[in-house]
Amino acid sequence: MRIKVQARRLALTKSLKAYVKRRLNFALNSRYDNIQRVIVTLTDVNGPKGGEDKHCQVLVKINGQKEVVISEQQADMYSAIDSAANRTSRTVTRRIERLQHKATRLKAAFHKMRPQKKMPRDIYEEYENEYGYYQHA
Repeated sequence: MRIKVQARRLALTKSLKAYVKRRLNFALNSRYDNIQRVIVTLTDVNGPKGGEDKHCQVLVKINGQKEVVISEQQADMYSAIDSAANRTSRTVTRRIERLQHKATRLKAAFHKMRPQKKMPRDIYEEYENEYGYYQHA
């Protein structure tokens, strides 16, 4: 799983980048096999004016699925990252479990569609004629 961190209208410090990577690794570690890449975009919408303007967008590419995009906006960048990581973890887990459940359902449906095994017939049939029992090949 590759995590790419981008910043717009914001100074991306090493500590902020390390925090994002650590938080997303923790949130998505259980689904590591199914994730191709993660792109995190951090934005300060209003600049230095203040307010609830710190925006965190997480894009996750899952194997065999559409991309998952989570956006979160908070007053503090770290709380926006935390909220986005929590939502991303729940969404990715739900999406992968649906995919696995769908595979299980398809497997069960194909199993029902298979023809049932027939009991082996005896090669010889016994029947009675006027001279007694006879085996026919």
